[in-house]
Amino acid sequence: MIVSLLLLLTSHLASAKTSIVLYSEEGQKPFSYQENGAVKGAYVDSLAKILKKLPDYEVKIKLAPWGRAIAEVEHGESAGILGVYYRPDERPFLNHSKAIYLEEVAVYCNREAIKNRQFKQFPDDFAGMSFGNQKAYLAPGAAFFEFAKQGKIKIVEGIEFPNLVKKMLVGELDCVVNPDLVIQMTLKDLAVAGLPERMQDKSSLVMKTKQETVHIGFSKKYEEMHPELKKFRQLFDSVINK
Repeated sequence: MIVSLLLLLTSHLASAKTSIVLYSEEGQKPFSYQENGAVKGAYVDSLAKILKKLPDYEVKIKLAPWGRAIAEVEHGESAGILGVYYRPDERPFLNHSKAIYLEEVAVYCNREAIKNRQFKQFPDDFAGMSFGNQKAYLAPGAAFFEFAKQGKIKIVEGIEFPNLVKKMLVGELDCVVNPDLVIQMTLKDLAVAGLPERMQDKSSLVMKTKQETVHIGFSKKYEEMHPELKKFRQLFDSVINK
């Protein structure tokens, strides 16, 4: 009987998986969002394919506003965040995984705001315009934020991206910058939700500014307290693209 219990316990311990909890941004269709209680999206799908090669680990995704998710990994309150761009200088508190996804960043503007203007260079050609940007978002790039620091463009921060898009549609803001697919999906969702007539057909794709690689940002501070995260991070990178 004792031998049987020991064998059962040994078997259980051998099959036990190491649990890792990562955050990702809520409401970021088509990349990370919740539907019928389940976390879905392109980032989640890409992660799932990689995790099939790491059967000893169970990774759970929690959704939160972007600013909160970034703050938690910075302070070591969570293991990492799924869906960050490679920004080691701006976010030195992260260890970036190898790239798991590639996306295009685009600028959409209110049609009236861009009337009679030519746009070839970002952000230079947008001088004098206002942009909506989510708190802690670095997607527009370093040159954009330096341009704003010089007072050549205005940045209005928000928590939820759909609200910034609404402000762009009614002319309270001139433009928004985000992954092209996110902006397209947001516009479609707002249309389905029933936009007032004054907000319909008011936006235009001005340009796609660049391609960005997407990563998991692992918290350096969390890893100091949980050395098992380092092992997972290294194994994760070792199986990407294999």
